[in-house]
Amino acid sequence: PATATSTGANQFATETAAKARCPSDTVVYVNLKSKIYHFAGHKDYGNLKDGTYMCEKDTAGAGARAAKNEKHP
Repeated sequence: PATATSTGANQFATETAAKARCPSDTVVYVNLKSKIYHFAGHKDYGNLKDGTYMCEKDTAGAGARAAKNEKHP
């Protein structure tokens, strides 16, 4: 399998790399500018210019929070 390098502390370029880091946690896609994250299935998941995949448990340390209109899967 292809290996992706981390883009920052607990940040991953691919969903697969993030899932490898936290197989029992939810992987989210974080907008690095707004510090808002989205769950799989949201239109912005994986589609932001300045975004990265992270384990949900690591988002608090990065100062990120879930989008207000999203429900945890």
